[in-house]
Parts: sequence; C-alpha cells; structure tokens
Amino acid sequence: MTTQQLKSATRDGITLRHTDTGAGDPPLVFIHGWTCNRTNWRGQAPFFEKKHRVVAVDLRGHGESDKPDQDYTIEVFADDVAWLIAEIGLEKPVIVGHSMGGVIALNLVRKHPGLAGAAVFIDSPLVPLPETARGLIPPLLAGMQSPAYKSVAEGFARMQFFNAKSPPELVDELVTSMSQAPQRLMHTAMMSILDEKSIPAGAIPVPSLFIGAGEPQIASPDELRARYPGIGVVSVPAAHFVMMEQPDATNNVISDFLDKLE
Repeated sequence: MTTQQLKSATRDGITLRHTDTGAGDPPLVFIHGWTCNRTNWRGQAPFFEKKHRVVAVDLRGHGESDKPDQDYTIEVFADDVAWLIAEIGLEKPVIVGHSMGGVIALNLVRKHPGLAGAAVFIDSPLVPLPETARGLIPPLLAGMQSPAYKSVAEGFARMQFFNAKSPPELVDELVTSMSQAPQRLMHTAMMSILDEKSIPAGAIPVPSLFIGAGEPQIASPDELRARYPGIGVVSVPAAHFVMMEQPDATNNVISDFLDKLE
C-alpha cells in the first residue's frame, strides 16, 4: 500500500484518496477508524488482494484525502464511502470497518440498502456507553477543542486503545499519527461517534460479523447479539487495533466469514 498506488476520486470538490488493488469477488472495502488512515490495513490488503479486489480509503479529513474545514459526521463519511463504491464500480462489496469505520459501515448498509453484500465490524463502538462512562464525554470533547487538543488526543488514545501486551513501537506509531489529525475533525467526529443516533439498533440488513478485542471489551457478545439480532461475534486476543496486533488471526476470521457467504 504505497503512495504510488494511490488513486483519487473527487466528490463535490473533495478528493478522496484510496488504494484499489487485486481482483475477484466479493470486493472488499476497508474503512479505518477515528483520526487514522488506510495504512492501518497493511496487514490485510496484501493478504486479501490475492483473491479479491481490495479498496482501502482515506476518509475525508484523514490521511491523504482532502481536509475541508467542516464538521465531520458519521453520515458524511458513510455517504462518501457509498458514493465511492458506486463511482469505482464495486458490486456488492463486503464493508470492513475498524472502530469508527464500523459505525460508518453500519450506517452505510442501513441508509444505502442493496449497495453492500456484507459487513464486518472490528472492535467498533456499536453499543451505547455505560452510564458510568458518560460523565467523561464533556471534558474529553472540551479538551479536544482546547489548545492542548494534540496532547488530549494522545493521552486518550494511549489509555483507551492499548493494553500492556500491545507492541510499544505500534503504540507510539499510532498515537503519534492520530494526534496529528485536524482539531475540528477530532472533536466533531468523536461527538458523532458518541451520538446514539449513529448506532441504530435492530437486525442488520446484510450478513454481519463483529470481531471484538479480547481486552478491554467494548461490548459483550450477549449485548451485541441482543442489539443486532443475527450478528456473528468472535473475539481475538488483542487490544483495540485488533487487525494490526493480530493480523493473521484477523485475516483468518474474515476469510472464514467470506467463505460462508458463498
């Protein structure tokens, strides 16, 4: 996934950069998480492009895509990805989203029925925050709107997304990259992720799989199955960046899911 492979598609003046490699059905669309970028999928693209067409996008405001001065919402991201799918001619792709990317995938398959063939959510916040954690939201958002937003984002990422077994070099790489995101993106996207309207409950209209981190858990399998009847739930022993800490295990789980779609 090098710079030379990057392609561009422009929607309403906003250029979305993405990689588009491999061939084969179903195509896969990989959506990264909050303040991240397409390189988070470096352990997946080379594996899946042997049998599938693989697209990994930099969402607007992220990576090498355009970064307009605007509020960033799950709805805008989902509409961008839906537009890109149609623009580059993908037929019934499987949408794979990590963290915020999974929230985007959920909204995409609900708002654009018939566009996607299936969805995979990797440790995505698909259940409401527990009551005990809701008091932490206002100071977090306030910090992200303050002059200290970079250090706030760095501290938040280190505390929430990793555990004692996370590779230190990976932690440093991701935390440094995430803290460089535009300030307005940080707090408006976070606000949209935490809005319960972004995670509508009910059966998901396509085959779906949730790959959860072993520690800490975003939600229990029972919570997920109750909120989204029919969803498959698998756990991988890793922290939040499951696909980067355990790429082989993640690839195997996704491969098994794809095999069952046929």
